[in-house]
Amino acid sequence: MPATDLLINGVAVDAGLLEARPVRRCALDECQAYCCTGGVYISVAQAEDVLAHQHLVAPHLPAPRRDPAAWFDGNVEPDPDHPAGGLVMGTRVLPDASHPVGESCVFLRPDRKCALQVAGLEAGEHPWRFKPFYCAFHPLVYEAGRVVLGEESEMYLEGGSCNRPASGPPIPLYRLFDAELVLALGEAGYAQLTALAEARRTDG
Repeated sequence: MPATDLLINGVAVDAGLLEARPVRRCALDECQAYCCTGGVYISVAQAEDVLAHQHLVAPHLPAPRRDPAAWFDGNVEPDPDHPAGGLVMGTRVLPDASHPVGESCVFLRPDRKCALQVAGLEAGEHPWRFKPFYCAFHPLVYEAGRVVLGEESEMYLEGGSCNRPASGPPIPLYRLFDAELVLALGEAGYAQLTALAEARRTDG
């Protein structure tokens, strides 16, 4: 672990996330859900949970995408970096002429919303109840066991960065991506990160 990392609840967090930048969250009407182009790896356990709740998910998809048998590619492989550990598989990618890249994840709707997220909300659950971890965590990633902003990735560089330039005062990245960091660290861990960031700002 680099000396500059912060250790929160046993998770190494890149100190670069304390940096403030003049950015804001992107919006679907701007990015057109660019990050949903290539599908995502989902833990087998979570895929099974989605299939067990297919009656909640399918109604929120266009008719051609409602068959649960076509939601996942079935290619199971190990992923030691996934926080759930164990095995993962991919969501299917289908042609999508309306998407900037010409294809999209099976769960992406024409309105650019994720059917899994909509299903969670409609069921009265957390919006990320059925959403794959890597989708919810984007643009943050686990890299060699560390939480970092994945700005070196092709997706980030080409349009899936989840942030856009903005006027006004810079905002620390850990605040811009607060929900994602809570997902990784928990509420108490995020509070600890915030306290460390404030202490560094005061000391600086």
